[in-house]
Amino acid sequence: MINNKFKTALITGSTKGVGKEIAKMFIKKNYNVIITGRNINNTLKIADELNSKNTKIIVKGFNLDYNNFGASYKLLHALKNKDIQPNFLINNAGALNTKNINNISIDSINTLTKINMIGPMVLSKYCIDIIKNKNKFGGILFNTPPYIIDDKCSYLLPYMQTKLAQTTLMKSLAYSNLNYKALVCGFWTNYPLSTDAIINRKIGKKENCMHPKILAKTLEELLFNTPDYMKYSSKIIIDKEFLYEKNINIKEFQHSSKVSNLDDMFYKYLKDKYTIRKKLFNI
Repeated sequence: MINNKFKTALITGSTKGVGKEIAKMFIKKNYNVIITGRNINNTLKIADELNSKNTKIIVKGFNLDYNNFGASYKLLHALKNKDIQPNFLINNAGALNTKNINNISIDSINTLTKINMIGPMVLSKYCIDIIKNKNKFGGILFNTPPYIIDDKCSYLLPYMQTKLAQTTLMKSLAYSNLNYKALVCGFWTNYPLSTDAIINRKIGKKENCMHPKILAKTLEELLFNTPDYMKYSSKIIIDKEFLYEKNINIKEFQHSSKVSNLDDMFYKYLKDKYTIRKKLFNI
């Protein structure tokens, strides 16, 4: 079991991509790490893999499925009973759907709502003591975008609705936080990342992406190398801007020199997709 005398980070959606890189970062900082995933067998496999890298700390894997809270009982019960007392909750799990309001299914809307809205709210509820403990360095961080309504939102309406609801939750928690040591903020990327969400959907190619390590590096700099980190409370930290301020060369995260801007890539993909649909159906 997790020994609560040692520091612990709970990271949702952490069996691959951004979440896994964040888990590796906390392990390097000698934190016990709780990783979560919807497939418990794969989650336990990744926990074993991460454990083999460091014998000083413990990595535990738990099932966490916002579409099936019953299957997530072990983790939620452990949090409720304080058997696990994380210093940091990283709300990283998310669902992406590129269909607009005209052709998205009710089931897909339900999934987006549960994963992007309800899930982070439930986990934050169970971990709220992080920001109530006056003597505890920690926080609740959300992988969520800033309040920007731009052209791509006209295509990504259901997705953006759920993600911006998470941004609102973050700001609400931050404004009610009286613990000067606990940080509540969001983090986001300026770039497409080489994750399943981009590559498998063929939204972009790997050569146009950054490695997901860039967001793990952003959190590392924010939490462990920024003395006045609390000035970022209620803010959304963008990797490009933040790492530039820290004089960190982001080229080490590039897969090539052809890296795109995230919003530009999504807008082009969605616009082309919608144009093809219009021609197909003579709209």
